[in-house]
Amino acid sequence: MIGWLPAIAFYWTFAALYLGGAAIEIEGGGGGRQLIGLLLHFVVFLVVFGLARALFGVALPDALAVGLGLVVGAASFAMTAKLTFLVVGVRIKPSGTIVHELSASLH
Repeated sequence: MIGWLPAIAFYWTFAALYLGGAAIEIEGGGGGRQLIGLLLHFVVFLVVFGLARALFGVALPDALAVGLGLVVGAASFAMTAKLTFLVVGVRIKPSGTIVHELSASLH
């Protein structure tokens, strides 16, 4: 049971950094849909973590399997967020402001 604690704790940090700090725009749905999308994404993150932990746990010590499970969960975070939020009718797309700022600085 203690092996799940890092995944549960790190999820909220990953979610705050990605959904609050990344250059993305969240479109559609009200607060209720967005909350359901966040909770659904939490479940999917735990499933990805659990599968990765189980696969790595076959040949590696538990602490290393937990660490690699977190790495796999973090690596798939953006993709699974887009898919799970899309299921409830909320789109996550890149923010256009960063692209415009980058292209303006290059010219």
